[in-house]
Amino acid sequence: MEGGRTSVMAVGEADANWELIRDKVTEERFGPTVVPVPFLEDAASYDLLAVLIKRPPVGQPRWRRPRCLVPVGPLAKLLPEGGAPPQELRHCTREYHARVRGESRYEETRLVEGALRNIRLTMGGVHKKVAFLALRPGTVALRPDLPWLHAQSSLYVVYEVFYCSRLGLSVTQGDQPHRTFRHEQPQPPIPVAFSCLKFALRGKGVLGSQKPTGHSLPAKAAWVRMAVLEPPPPPPPPEPPRPTERATARRKRWRPLGRPSQALAGKWPFKRPPPRIGASSANLAEAEKHSMSLPLLESATAESDTDE
Repeated sequence: MEGGRTSVMAVGEADANWELIRDKVTEERFGPTVVPVPFLEDAASYDLLAVLIKRPPVGQPRWRRPRCLVPVGPLAKLLPEGGAPPQELRHCTREYHARVRGESRYEETRLVEGALRNIRLTMGGVHKKVAFLALRPGTVALRPDLPWLHAQSSLYVVYEVFYCSRLGLSVTQGDQPHRTFRHEQPQPPIPVAFSCLKFALRGKGVLGSQKPTGHSLPAKAAWVRMAVLEPPPPPPPPEPPRPTERATARRKRWRPLGRPSQALAGKWPFKRPPPRIGASSANLAEAEKHSMSLPLLESATAESDTDE
């Protein structure tokens, strides 16, 4: 840090650094079977009893789209509207607040973009909440109007969440100023890790029996930001063409070709002599229309007359 310069990190930059250390922090502090919250910006979407489904991200070809786990909302909001939660869900769901550690620190130095980057994480007020789910198959049904319902054969329900009341992330790299990100009270506690259960999904959105998740969820799960899943805004409607543009856009009718103009007409290749003055000038002019003007040669008879 040079000269004590400090700047505040945006949540997007904080997520880029959180992604570098989240797996090690979660495994060291909470265990290997716990999943870190993929993005701090979307941490509230991974709260207790949130539902996760597999779906491809928007804007990529189908053959290149990895199926990512994305949250679709809390379980209570996915049930039919206007009715009370089922008795099974109400009696089998309990929450408790147990403090795990009061303070947690983690520090790591990594080579990023050709320079050493020091990342320090501080978590205060760490605690967890657990919901015990013992649902009997066929007792809970989701709303039939959910757009993703018919494309899913299973879903995940978050039953354990680790929170922290205070979170600080500081980054130092080279000659750049010291950057920090803080989440403190009075903001609500932020989820940092979670565990989930997998349930089969029957026809008409009925939850089936619980399925084993195995080790693929923590190790091989793909994540995507919630902002990427939102469809892009529709393009504005095209403006109507102007009257001049309409006139030029119309197809022009074909017109028959007329007679060639006088400028394209052929010219007489021979020079016409001026008409003679006299009574027979009209007759001579009329005859010259059908004859060529050539120079006259002296005849042989004329030469013999002069010799005599």
